[in-house]
Amino acid sequence: MNIAFLIIIILETVGIGVLVWLLIRNRKYLGQYTKRAELLKERRIDFDDIEVDDISEQNQKTLAEAMNSTKNNMQTFLENTKENVVVLSDAINILTLNAEKNREGSEKISGNLYEVTGKVNEQMNLVKANLDIIEDNAAKIEGIDESAKGIGEIVNGTVDDCKAGLNTILQCENKMASVSDKLAQSEEILQEFSKRIQEINEIGEFITDISDSLELLSLNASIEAARAGEAGKGFVVVAGEVSKMADKTSEGISNINNILNSIIASSEQVKNCIRESIEVFDESSKDFEQVSTSFKSIDRQSADINSKMKDIYVKISDITKNSDKSRSQADQVFKASEQVAEGTGDIAKISENTKLASEKMTRNIDALNSMLRNIKKLLSQYRTSVVPVTQKPKKQIKIGVHCILDNAFWHSVRRGIIYAKNELEALGAEVRYLPYLDYETVANLPAEYEKMEKEDFDGFICPGFMAESPRRLDALHKRGKMVYLINCDYSNQSIRDAIFEPDSFDSGVIAAKEMKKALNGRGQVAILTGNQSILNNKYRSEGFEKKISETRGIEIVEKIELGYSEEDAYKKAKDVIGRYPELKGIYVTTGTPMGAAKAVEESRKPIQMVVFDHSPEIFRYIRKGIIAAAIGQDPFGQGHDPIIYMYNSIVTGQPLPSTNMKCRLNVVDRSNVDSLLDM
Repeated sequence: MNIAFLIIIILETVGIGVLVWLLIRNRKYLGQYTKRAELLKERRIDFDDIEVDDISEQNQKTLAEAMNSTKNNMQTFLENTKENVVVLSDAINILTLNAEKNREGSEKISGNLYEVTGKVNEQMNLVKANLDIIEDNAAKIEGIDESAKGIGEIVNGTVDDCKAGLNTILQCENKMASVSDKLAQSEEILQEFSKRIQEINEIGEFITDISDSLELLSLNASIEAARAGEAGKGFVVVAGEVSKMADKTSEGISNINNILNSIIASSEQVKNCIRESIEVFDESSKDFEQVSTSFKSIDRQSADINSKMKDIYVKISDITKNSDKSRSQADQVFKASEQVAEGTGDIAKISENTKLASEKMTRNIDALNSMLRNIKKLLSQYRTSVVPVTQKPKKQIKIGVHCILDNAFWHSVRRGIIYAKNELEALGAEVRYLPYLDYETVANLPAEYEKMEKEDFDGFICPGFMAESPRRLDALHKRGKMVYLINCDYSNQSIRDAIFEPDSFDSGVIAAKEMKKALNGRGQVAILTGNQSILNNKYRSEGFEKKISETRGIEIVEKIELGYSEEDAYKKAKDVIGRYPELKGIYVTTGTPMGAAKAVEESRKPIQMVVFDHSPEIFRYIRKGIIAAAIGQDPFGQGHDPIIYMYNSIVTGQPLPSTNMKCRLNVVDRSNVDSLLDM
């Protein structure tokens, strides 16, 4: 019984001890909840999250997670509101500038309306005079057109007459050529005829010779007959007859010769006449050729004149059409001038209305400025980050800020810079912000350092990867100028006083928690990491791997290094999805998650992604259910806080809480993406 009693006492003691321990533990967490609730009540929400891994009871863990989520959502809302304040401020500045330009324009329009009216009336008078000139020119052109038509008809008649005369001359030439040919043939015939007469003459001479021979024979016969006496009387008679015949033959031949000589003489005359006729015909033919050439030249010239007259007629026709068109357009201009003159009064009314609208816009801009001031005043009641000190500086503080501006992340950084710039300029400080749209222009940075050094700037801020002139920064730092780096550190840390960057290892731990939540603690995961020589990628991978190793159900199947493009991320994500059919998660440590998200979307597999940075594109993939969570590294704060910290340190002389300042991390997932995407 004593033993049983002892056991009961021991159990009660242990139970009381456990109860006391639980009460102490719960009081510890209750104290954390109470302290953070008091901070929320004071509108300070820049406290650290409650670590939920050490809490065993579900209710306590749920309460801690709710507290952390509330703080995270409030911080995200307020920082986005601050960014929107900068956007609204930019818009108000643009509206103010446009309103001023509208007002100036309205005043110029009002001042110039009278002059415009006078010019319009002058224009109307000029157009009217021009119309009269056009009408007069049109009438003259019509007269020229009629004259040109008459000249054209005359030229056409001349051309026809020339062609008829030319045809007649050609016919005469042909006939004269034929006569010349006939005369030439006649000459040839006469020559042949002369030859035949000459032959006849030669025959006559032959017959004459025969006649002489007969007469001589008759004489000889008479002599011989006389010698013969009576016996030769018959020969005497024959000789006499032969002698008579010879005489008659000689007489006939003489007559023939006379006739032939007469014919020959006539033939010579005819031949001479024909020759002279041929010569005359040849000369006439040459004259006709000259006449024909002249007529042909006249014909060509007439044709040329006719062609040019047709061209003139066409041009006159075009001039007439253009004149009609010009008259029509001038008439339209005249009517338009009348309408302009009539509308000038309307313009005056519109100008007056525009002026009134500009005044109304100015009042609205004033109202917007008032609203903006109230929003800033309301935001100032919530402490999400460092605020400027109220201590008045001994001199004007000058801070130079350089930043790249090539994607959405850096645009958010810019809004943080502008917000801090506006806060400090209200306190009399100068913040010179120089954005660079690409890396080529970053080469101008050393010259900017030199320029601001001459202007006695107190401090300089830029991303670590933009420390393009470390010697210049180091020299500035050694001469007492403050140098802060943001987003990532430079390898030579002696050139700067402090670095403002996200806690990359902790980012990896948070990413692992989000992956575990998205996969319900089970599944294969691939890591797509950036260049491991960049510390952000290295630590994000190490934090993720360490935290995942504590979860038995999740296996990291492969770690792949990416290049610097979305295309490379797309290709390598697609490859790893193909190699691991059971893949459930992809963790991307670098700034090219959209290529991997596209590969997951195309695969149609239930793969969850955890990535970094916030943008509308990433938010849309969260809404689609492809990206489970996106871890933000507070770009607004990275732009805002270093400037305020530097100002405070210069004014107060107090050092920073740490030379390695970590920016706030926040998570966007399905629970809060809708409000952010709709903003």
